[in-house]
Amino acid sequence: MLTPEHKTSAAVRLARNALVLLCLTLSTAIPAAGVNLAMEASTLNPPRILRYLTAQEDFTGQGCFGMVLEARDGIPLTVCNLGRLDAALCNTSANAGSNPQQLRQAFATADDLAARGEAAMPADCREPLPQARLADVILAPISITLQQLVSGQRFIVGIGLNYHEHREETGAEDHAGVEPDEVLVFPKLAAPTGSYAPVQTGAKIGALPALPVRLLDYEAELGMLLLEDLDLNAPPASYEEFIDGVAFFTANDVSDREPIILDSESGYTRGKSHPGYLPTGPWMIQGRHLRPLAPGEGRDRLELELLVREPAIGKQAVRTWRRQDSATDRMILGPWQIVETLAARYRQGIRTCMRDAGGEPRYTHTAAGIIPAGSIILTGTPGGTAIREPDTLEKLVLFLRGGLSIPGARHQLILDSESHIQDSRYLEPGDLVETAITLLGRQRWRVEKGSKLNRYGTDSPGDCSTAPGAE
Repeated sequence: MLTPEHKTSAAVRLARNALVLLCLTLSTAIPAAGVNLAMEASTLNPPRILRYLTAQEDFTGQGCFGMVLEARDGIPLTVCNLGRLDAALCNTSANAGSNPQQLRQAFATADDLAARGEAAMPADCREPLPQARLADVILAPISITLQQLVSGQRFIVGIGLNYHEHREETGAEDHAGVEPDEVLVFPKLAAPTGSYAPVQTGAKIGALPALPVRLLDYEAELGMLLLEDLDLNAPPASYEEFIDGVAFFTANDVSDREPIILDSESGYTRGKSHPGYLPTGPWMIQGRHLRPLAPGEGRDRLELELLVREPAIGKQAVRTWRRQDSATDRMILGPWQIVETLAARYRQGIRTCMRDAGGEPRYTHTAAGIIPAGSIILTGTPGGTAIREPDTLEKLVLFLRGGLSIPGARHQLILDSESHIQDSRYLEPGDLVETAITLLGRQRWRVEKGSKLNRYGTDSPGDCSTAPGAE
């Protein structure tokens, strides 16, 4: 979030930013096998926790926490239903928000089970997962409802520009007020979904008649779950204290790029908060067992990979593209440094606010500086996304075609991007997206066109310093 303290004058912004955005480029094909992220092993250590709909007697249809016993290529095959050891780890409502105590208990139960070994495991807890129905069975490992996000009971805090290669491809160094090692912070209001559930494109914000999102982008990210309240007035005093209170998982910060192109300072919440724009999981690992390597912290180098498989069309066979390929040691700020940065910003009086698609102001913590337990921090995406900064000549042409104005140039860029969508990296209906992180499993979800389009949001400004427009 670019605060008023960071903003430069309009004249400087005009000089520096004729347009800070993408240049559409063709990508390079790769073999379908992808990268081996060392996720084949079947092991109880470290314990891997997921949420799923069980078919076991006495729990049929309930959403239960399970410990992964077997996985292949990051896909869970067999779990132990932890509800067999503690009935409180199953919910009669699969959509109920997971409370922090339940999350802690799930990790504690799995730790105890792993310590005793598979031989001591109750025979009736083992359950094979139906591989043909993973989209229906595997739930988001962290259940957060939209109502919890709206009411401030939970927060999803997005971190942007946290990998140098992503800064370069988006032209972040020209972004008004962004220092070389400064990250963006933004609120995201999208309830987490499962790692195999389809992602619908959704509708453009404010469009009448309702039109589908065309500039749909992917963002592979390391997700971090808070297992206890994060008090920005008094953050954890040490890395050891911090790492024991978090868990990690694979995430994808799916984005509609149009609102971000039009408003590169406050458009993030609007472009990233469509329903279904946060696939998570399949499982999570507590920080005491997994310490992501980043500059100055951690020990475990986690590789991030994102593949896009385009469907066969006519004589064109299925094609697989590696879009993202990086690792956590290429972050600018690691998970612990992100927490310290959020606390420092709060102490400096910086309160991040962006308006959502309905024009409502949204924040990244409570007024008292608390990010409640059960909230999520997304740690940023590496390079390889669909969005690109135009080169200098392209910026000039867009500026001229846009009526000698930056807003006009941005609108022109959107029109150009949509007209060349098949030659770009943007996702289209039918694409299969795989997102994987070492030890944290592999997502596999398909992009779908919505069965029907309803108008989504308003054209009100995203900046909280301005009044929202009327519906």
